[in-house]
Amino acid sequence: METSKINMSNLYKKRFKNRNKEGIWKILCKYFFQKFIKEDSIIIDIAAGYCEFINNIHAKNKVAVDVNPDIRNYAGEDVTVINDSVFNIFNHFKSDCDIIFASNFFEHLNSREDVISVMEICHKLLSVGGKLLILQPNIKYTKETYWDFIDHKIPITDKSLIEAGELCGFKTIKNIPRFLPYTTKSSVPQNNIFVLLYLKFPPIWYFMGKQSFLVLEK
Repeated sequence: METSKINMSNLYKKRFKNRNKEGIWKILCKYFFQKFIKEDSIIIDIAAGYCEFINNIHAKNKVAVDVNPDIRNYAGEDVTVINDSVFNIFNHFKSDCDIIFASNFFEHLNSREDVISVMEICHKLLSVGGKLLILQPNIKYTKETYWDFIDHKIPITDKSLIEAGELCGFKTIKNIPRFLPYTTKSSVPQNNIFVLLYLKFPPIWYFMGKQSFLVLEK
């Protein structure tokens, strides 16, 4: 009997209903992620989702990649949309880029081999000195709640991502094993002032952070 595929569009609409993701990402981009990205950069956001990151970051050329056709409804006017899998990106994008951003992506891949394949693709896409920025749930700190999402398939830690990156030719520039809370569905307050205070007080990351942030360089 053939199993049905998950309708990702419906899944994410239900999962993120009534969440202040746009407001959260504005703060995250302005006060944290932007410092890793020069404004004359070419940047690719893989699995861009609702485009909260790519819409709020400043860069010369911005590209959003996602398999969900809904992405065209959310990408800003200054964002080029590639509605396809990252595995097919070379059918659409040939030039070197400066930055690749991946948020909550690797845990959705089908295998460890796919993780390596995506790392290899990112390495090929980046110019020398280019950086791969990864925001990723860390199963070391989420424990069994990591599996509360039906589309999570691969257990990931900061160390396993570093190892995968090094196998593909990256060097690790920064590793914050505990950065953000696990999910916007958490009971942690999500108003913009709290998010800003959270970013300004790194000691609290050790207690509340369950997502890792890594910067890998080609």
